[in-house]
Formats: sequence, structure tokens, C-alpha cells
Amino acid sequence: MKKRETQRNSGSAAEAEGSKIEKEYELRHRKFLIFFLAACTILESTIAGILSRQAADRCIALFFLGIFYAILFLTGMELYRSQQDWFYKKTENYLHLALCYFFSCTAAVLFIFLPEFARPVLLLPVGMSMETSPFFGMAAGIFHTFVYALCGQEHIFVMMCDLLLLLCGCFTLTFFYKKEYFRWELLFLFQFTFAGIMIFSYLQTGQLEQNMLIYGLFNGLISSFGSAMINQIYTKPEKKAEPAEHNLDILDLKILQKKERILSEDFELICAMKEFSDADYHHARKVSEISEQCARLIGADPFIAAAGGLYYRIGRMEGEPYVENGVALAQSNSLPDEVVSILEEYNGEQKLPSTIESSIVHIVDSVVGKFDVLDKEMLSSSWNQDILVYQTMNEGSAAGLYDKSGFSMNMFLKIRDYLIKEAKMF
Repeated sequence: MKKRETQRNSGSAAEAEGSKIEKEYELRHRKFLIFFLAACTILESTIAGILSRQAADRCIALFFLGIFYAILFLTGMELYRSQQDWFYKKTENYLHLALCYFFSCTAAVLFIFLPEFARPVLLLPVGMSMETSPFFGMAAGIFHTFVYALCGQEHIFVMMCDLLLLLCGCFTLTFFYKKEYFRWELLFLFQFTFAGIMIFSYLQTGQLEQNMLIYGLFNGLISSFGSAMINQIYTKPEKKAEPAEHNLDILDLKILQKKERILSEDFELICAMKEFSDADYHHARKVSEISEQCARLIGADPFIAAAGGLYYRIGRMEGEPYVENGVALAQSNSLPDEVVSILEEYNGEQKLPSTIESSIVHIVDSVVGKFDVLDKEMLSSSWNQDILVYQTMNEGSAAGLYDKSGFSMNMFLKIRDYLIKEAKMF
């Protein structure tokens, strides 16, 4: 037993060291890409000023505008990333984001050579919006518009038209995820771009000019079909390279982000749990991890089991009555209804477990709780550990705690075997 424990500890140490090295590499990689993003921003504003033959003081102003925007944009991006509120699974290492932003800045500089209303500015935020979110896509697009304004295109109607097209580009990507809307989306983009250019060019000059009609047609075609091409670039590789569960639409992505947030170390309720009791926090993490594996084993929902196990005892933070206080805390922190239901069934005191996930959490919490209070030396024998798992699970089953949850005997046996043979109780 001691030899097995030594091997387990050495293996855990090696895994921890490997994880540390990997995190350090990712951190250096991300810092480099953040520096690259900042450099793209500053170079865009400066080069745009030089190419448009601005005076020296205007070029200096553009240079500082790039610095100011880079600080603002990248700081906000890091804050959102740390909270896992956007693009968490898509561009965690920033590589795709850096490339997308580079192409966006390059295109913005090249568009300077086009006439004002012929610039397809709608395309600039589309890739950024798909890579991050419409909010950050719009933020990047606004910067491009500011650069154009400082490069001599100062007329208020040109800026208004550009901002309106940027806003349209950010939000149209939502419909591209639905194939049945694809054709109508192209038509809408074309009409919106054409109409916007006609309206604002008329407001600027007081008349409808023939060259503006040409610009509107050109811009509308480029904007609509360009957006479609960008959409194809982003969606096709993901379908080939990623498993089906990662081919998410925007709603699915938001749900995934919320799940990640609830289980994150930085979540407000988790931080409060740590401050209340370190022992309770480690117990909750252990119950969460084991419950998640048990759910995967028998085909239940891993996230609901993991979240239910993590927050199963939060009522203790407020004192008695534990059930009511736990439910109130869960609801005030917007935990999913399925998780709240598990807390309502805490220990079967007021309600018996009504779902398979609730039964899993009850079993795991009971078993882990006994391992926590009993002496490790007494449990050093694998025979003693087996007896403890058998006894705890049989007590719950004999009391009929799991009868209303759809928890079958086959599930019961699979979880019992897992807790005996594979689960890490210490």
C-alpha cells in the first residue's frame, strides 16, 4: 500500500510540474501575442497618417491614439478573458485573435486609398466579432473609424455612415450560423450598405451623385459577399477539426461560458466558500470532481453533477436552516435550476433526490464525508475502504433515498465499483 501511495504521489508531482511548465509557456506565448496586438494597433494609426500625407503633428497624434487605444482595448480584453466571459474555448492562446486583428489592421490601412463611401468598412469588425464577440468587434471597428477621421475624412456624415456599417457588420454574424437565413442575410447586407451610403452621401452633398450610386453598388457587393467568405473561413475548419460538441452557435457558446464560469476558481460564490472554510472548499471540490466522473460513467449530465457537488453544502455558510440558505445563495448567484433542485434535496432532509445527478451527489458527498472524518491509518487497508463504501451506499439504498430519481441498480453498481477501485478519496 505504501509503495502504491509513493508511486501515486510521485506521479502527481510529475503531472503538477508538467502542468506548471505548460502554463508558463502559455503565459509567455500570450504575452508575446498581446505585444503583437499592441504593435498592430500603433503601426496602423501611424502608417495611415504617413500614407495619407498628414502633417507631422497629426502623425504624432495618431501614434499616441494607437498607444491609448491599445492600452484600453487589451486591458479590457484581458479582464474579460480572466473572467472567462468570451471566446474562452475558441482562442485561449490568442493566436487566432492575433492573426485576425493583423489582417483587420492591414485592410484598414489599405482602405485609405479608396474613396470615402467606397470603403467596405463593414468587413473590418466581422472577423473580430466571430473570433471574440460583437462588443470587441465593434470596439476594434471604432478605432479604425477614428483613424480615418484623423487622416482627413473628418466630415460628420462619413463617420456616421462608417459607424452604422460597423454596427451592422458586428451583429449580422448571428444570422450566418443559420443556413436558412444565409441568402436573406446577403440580401440584407447589400441593401443596408447601399441604402446607408445613399442616405449619408445625400446628407453630405445635398444631391444624389452618379459616382455615389456606383460606390454604393460596389460597397454593397463587397460587404455582403466578403462577409459570407469570412463566415466560411471561420466555420468550415471548425467542423472538420473539432468534435461535434464544439460546433456551437452563439447561444450554445454562451451556455458553455456560463458553465465554465460557475465552476471557475474566480466565481464569487467559490471565493466566499474559500474564505468561509478551507476544509469545506476542498471537500466540495473533491465531491464535484468525483460526481462528474460518476455522471460520465452512467450517462448522466457531468456539468450538473459537478456543479451540484461543488455547491451541495453552501448552506453551511449561512448556518441553519441549511437547505433554505443553500437554495437562497444558489438562486442569488444565478445557478442553473437543475443545480438549485439538487440543493433543495440536500441529504434528503426535505425532499428525496428526484434526478440521477442528485442521487450521484448525495452518494459521493456521503462517502467522501466519511473518508474526511475517519482516520487515514484506519482506512489504509483497501479492505477497510471497500467496507466503508459498501456500508455508506447500502444505507442510502435501504432507506429508499434513490427510489424516485430513476437511479437503476446497474447505475448503483457502476458507481460503487468506481468509488472502490478508481476514485481518489484522499
